[in-house]
Amino acid sequence: MAENQLDREDVVLAALDATTAAALGKDDHAAQAQLKGRKFEVRLRFGCPGMSNVARSLAYDDKEQVLRAKVSSDLAEQPLPISDVLYRKYEGAVGFVLGQPWLLSAGCPQGDFAKMTSGQPTIVLAQLFTADESRAQRPGGEYALTKPMEREEVPKEGLDLIVSGRLSELADGRSIHCGARDGAPVCIVAGKIDRVAFARPGSDEPLGEWGLGLGPAR
Repeated sequence: MAENQLDREDVVLAALDATTAAALGKDDHAAQAQLKGRKFEVRLRFGCPGMSNVARSLAYDDKEQVLRAKVSSDLAEQPLPISDVLYRKYEGAVGFVLGQPWLLSAGCPQGDFAKMTSGQPTIVLAQLFTADESRAQRPGGEYALTKPMEREEVPKEGLDLIVSGRLSELADGRSIHCGARDGAPVCIVAGKIDRVAFARPGSDEPLGEWGLGLGPAR
């Protein structure tokens, strides 16, 4: 991890701080000022045994002897949640929900923890777009990989989705905007995403990576 680069734990704790401020009606602009422009590299686990997510899939094809992984943005061009300021200022986003936000490191929850589906805050790491921004500079909304692999090489605890970039500033002057509507809090963590990769748990070596200038998975 590069010096001063934010990881998953840093982003989750910053989002929880922002949630606390929003819930208590406190102005946290000053507290969030140090976040803008900070580099981040956040890992999100997917493909855990016994868990499913329609936006993230991982499967091994025994016949073809290939591992197939696919991740889609959880936001894409859909309207953004939580706040009128976001509805007014942005036309869409590419973003990824940090599943199990009570985990400060990526991993597969065990036992009853794997069954938790409600009462959790939703933290979304997202790049938001205004109508006048170039579509050519937007990250993709879907990432798919087919990797030749022997059965014994297949990761048993899923893969990590690695999202890298820099935190940016939202229309309200903060990098993190939190609110609550009809349920648990939702936080948008705004960033400029410059790289997305799939990697084995505990490894920084990508099985596939994408980014501006990188082209297809490599």
